[in-house]
Amino acid sequence: DGGVVFARGSGAVSIIGSTVSGCSAAGGGVVRAYDSGAVSIINSDVSGCSAGTDGGVVFALDNGAVSIIGSAVTSCSAGSSGGVVYAFYSESLSIAGVDFIDNGAGRSGSVLYLSSTPSSISDASFTGNTAGDDKTIQTDKPIDWDCRLGSWMPTEGAFKGDFSVPECNLCPAGYYGNRSGLTNSSCDGACKRGHFCPKGTAEPLPCAPGFYMPVIGAASAESCLPCSPGTSQSTAGTDRPCDECPPGTFADQLNATSCTDCPAGRFCPNAGTIQPLDCAAGEYQNLTGQAACMQCPAGEFQAERGQTACDTCLAGGYCKATDDCGGGFTPCPAGRYNEKMGSSSPDACQKCPPGTSSPITGAVSSETCARCRAGTFGGEPGLSECTDCPPGSYQNDTGATSCRDCEKGRYCAKGASA
Repeated sequence: DGGVVFARGSGAVSIIGSTVSGCSAAGGGVVRAYDSGAVSIINSDVSGCSAGTDGGVVFALDNGAVSIIGSAVTSCSAGSSGGVVYAFYSESLSIAGVDFIDNGAGRSGSVLYLSSTPSSISDASFTGNTAGDDKTIQTDKPIDWDCRLGSWMPTEGAFKGDFSVPECNLCPAGYYGNRSGLTNSSCDGACKRGHFCPKGTAEPLPCAPGFYMPVIGAASAESCLPCSPGTSQSTAGTDRPCDECPPGTFADQLNATSCTDCPAGRFCPNAGTIQPLDCAAGEYQNLTGQAACMQCPAGEFQAERGQTACDTCLAGGYCKATDDCGGGFTPCPAGRYNEKMGSSSPDACQKCPPGTSSPITGAVSSETCARCRAGTFGGEPGLSECTDCPPGSYQNDTGATSCRDCEKGRYCAKGASA
């Protein structure tokens, strides 16, 4: 037994900085130790060693601590159990900084077979190791795994396949683990509201501003819900629905981080506005961030939508701020005129004097009031056209306010001028 060292009731055994290759024995292909001190393999390369029964590299029974540190163990095997280490009722097993590659066992534990032996494993990889029962490690005592945060490992039982430390088993997507020593796939629990947890998460990641997550267990950033148009969210990691844009602001896209002030010439009347509305004709808004437009004041008008100011009312009419006309321009009717700008009342339209008329609407000058031609008259102010003298009368002058009776012995047709 013990292809290199057989120890029974002895002190510590150490193999340091060595290359050990092709060693073999019935039990313990390199070291077989009974009731002895610590067994240490440090900074060494061990390959191709084998045991006919148990412990392809180390067989330890009722022994002190066993340590393999800073080494590589490749293509070692045991006919029965423990392709690398078989430890039975030993003080402990410590593995740190070791790669176990292509080792095997005929029955169980292609790398480790431990009975009543607690162990600790850090910074180690297990790759391509095979056993009759597919178990890479078999133990009935707890293993203290030095797993990184965001991962887990069971502490005892059977461990199959390839794995490594500190990666261990990553916490599944939708879960997180911010403590060491986690022993099941639930890790520290489902991802918190307002956050998401990809595979291997140690601390939940907050959903970005413009998103929220109202339930637990989100697995990716794509799981976070975007703010709908008309709402925004400026804070990361929020679990409540986004805030409605207040009146005077809007958000026209998904996942807005803030609301935008309504531009001048437009208004946002309600909370949750998606698109600003144009001010109506007859209204204006010269400020941003407003919930309503203002009516054009008397004496001003605006014929277009979405404007930031009103125009001074032109000569030839008036602008009266009422719901009926919306602050729009109303031209003076035919027979009237207005020479002034900024008028707000129909009274500003002056009537053409008697004896004159004007067919023009929106007249800007009294010069549009033309004298009535001969054969007609204008008996009152504000006429759009003069009236023909009735039959039996005539008018030979212009600008008359009445007609003359036809002289005796003559006759006068309608509109007669003589």
